[in-house]
Amino acid sequence: MQVTTRAIIFVAMIILTIVSMWTTYQSLYDSILPKPAIPVPLWGDKIWDCSVFALGLSVAIGLMLFGMKLAIIDEQKRLNLFGLVGMTIIAFISIAFNMDVLYRTADRDFFMQYSTNQVKSVYSDYLAQVHSGLTGKRDSLLKQIAKQEGELESEIKGLREAPAGYGHIARNEDYQLTILQKTNSVELQSIEQAIDAETKAGELLASTLPKTVQEIQTLQDQLRVAVKDPGAVAGIALPEAVETKSPLFTVFARLFDFKTVGIKEIFFVLIAIFLDLGDIIGYSMVPDRPKWKRRPVLMTIPEAMPGPEIIPSPSVTVPLGDSPIPQDQMPATMSSAAAVNESGDEERPSRRAFRFGRRW
Repeated sequence: MQVTTRAIIFVAMIILTIVSMWTTYQSLYDSILPKPAIPVPLWGDKIWDCSVFALGLSVAIGLMLFGMKLAIIDEQKRLNLFGLVGMTIIAFISIAFNMDVLYRTADRDFFMQYSTNQVKSVYSDYLAQVHSGLTGKRDSLLKQIAKQEGELESEIKGLREAPAGYGHIARNEDYQLTILQKTNSVELQSIEQAIDAETKAGELLASTLPKTVQEIQTLQDQLRVAVKDPGAVAGIALPEAVETKSPLFTVFARLFDFKTVGIKEIFFVLIAIFLDLGDIIGYSMVPDRPKWKRRPVLMTIPEAMPGPEIIPSPSVTVPLGDSPIPQDQMPATMSSAAAVNESGDEERPSRRAFRFGRRW
């Protein structure tokens, strides 16, 4: 059963490692290391532009994690909480690439929509400021003309200093009104033209839907040309050009935007972690086989064996006649040994004392 479990986990580990290598390569190719690339002919007329550094780095990361997992399963490394955290940190790079590719694969329009919205939001806010500035200037000029018209009308009706009629003061007010109308008409004309240009830029901003990064850059260039003159009339400087982020950092910005993050983003983060650490986490959750404690072997001393206190030293030979112990009180084993010594021609050395300890 243990061999079968290890075999299943080993096969799953190989599959997950291959998928992780592919996501790492695809993310590196799309975002960081697209070149240098070598064309590799495939079946039919298809050609694969293989990025050398992206492929090498993805294989290196995959094999490194694979070797670490094998060491843990082979019990050469112990997996505990600190080990799991350390492996998570080491696998963070691969997990980041997994999140990038998985999220963009599940939502294929995400990158283009996110990048387009970034450009459009900047220029939409800028056009709103330009429109507010232009309308404010136009209203100010129209108010000046309206005020001067009121001054002239009040003077003609006699509501001011002179009596009613078209007198000297009224002619002066009429002169001021004429000058003001002619002067402000030039500014009003330029403001109206700027408002028309701003309206066309807004229509361009709303109607264009880029499908590639190059089209996003083209849209930005067109918008900058369209809003340059209205911005100059309004006295508002152009915003800085928006730089389109790489897909990897775009996905990171989306996943770590805690104000808008939801279940979808959390799900893909967990899937990305599972690709690199799911197999080893599953292995660590399998319970260990219980270890049976071996009982210590106890050896008993036979009753007939004499104790060490009555056995003489092996280097000393005691004749039977000189024994300090009476023969009738001597144990049976000693009596038999003495009998042999008495009947035989040579004496044998006595046996050594044995002590048996417990074996743990």
